[in-house]
Amino acid sequence: MYKNHVRIRNETTTARPTHLVVVSILFVLFTLSFYVISTVNAQEVFLQTGFEKDTVGNPPNDWEVLAEMMEVSTEQVKTDNKSLAILGGANDDTIGVPIETDNPVISVEFWVYIASGGRSFNFKVVSSDSIRVNDGGVYINWDNNTVRLYNGATWVPIDDFETDTWKYVRVVANVDKSEFEMYIGNDRDQALKDRGYNGLAFRNAAVNPTVQWVAFHVYGIFSPGYVDDLLIYEGSEPLNLDVDPQGKLATTWGNIKRTSVW
Repeated sequence: MYKNHVRIRNETTTARPTHLVVVSILFVLFTLSFYVISTVNAQEVFLQTGFEKDTVGNPPNDWEVLAEMMEVSTEQVKTDNKSLAILGGANDDTIGVPIETDNPVISVEFWVYIASGGRSFNFKVVSSDSIRVNDGGVYINWDNNTVRLYNGATWVPIDDFETDTWKYVRVVANVDKSEFEMYIGNDRDQALKDRGYNGLAFRNAAVNPTVQWVAFHVYGIFSPGYVDDLLIYEGSEPLNLDVDPQGKLATTWGNIKRTSVW
């Protein structure tokens, strides 16, 4: 009787750790499956900046800089205390950030302010390995009250564009199609609801299968422009963003796979 009691107690003792191991394995598998699903659904963010950590009077930290008159400023600001000022410079002055991705579709969002008076800066999404190259990607320009694209032969108006006020712009570049979309609004919410312009032509067909650079560029500039809250991410689906009480965009991090550090 005593021996049987001991045997039963030992079997019970052995069963407890076995049960715990099984539960632990199931928990780990559940956690990993949730992580995999979340990773698949996430979008990679390459850059999100309001230029607040950058030094006034200098270009943004860690950007590729081939320009003299593009600098962080406090003169015209949409959110917080700083923005990127594109004040002028020699023809083909350029600054921007490199992109490493396997996704052929890249979205870029930003606030933009164009001072009235003439031609302002150009915006590029470049498929070439060199940031200096203007072909093979999105090439748009603000000129007085118009935003327009260059299709490799001529300037083509896209839409009217009000000057001396902040507007929100979203550009979606598709390297597979050598086309892009453009959306404009008085704020992000309005830009996302905008019917937009689809099938807009790259300056020339893409030369690489993915985007290599997002850049700002000047050529014959007469009127300064300003950029705030720059956001660059993969895919065509808009990121789910929150807005803080000051109107600054804050990323919902559950929607993001990785954020580059600049």
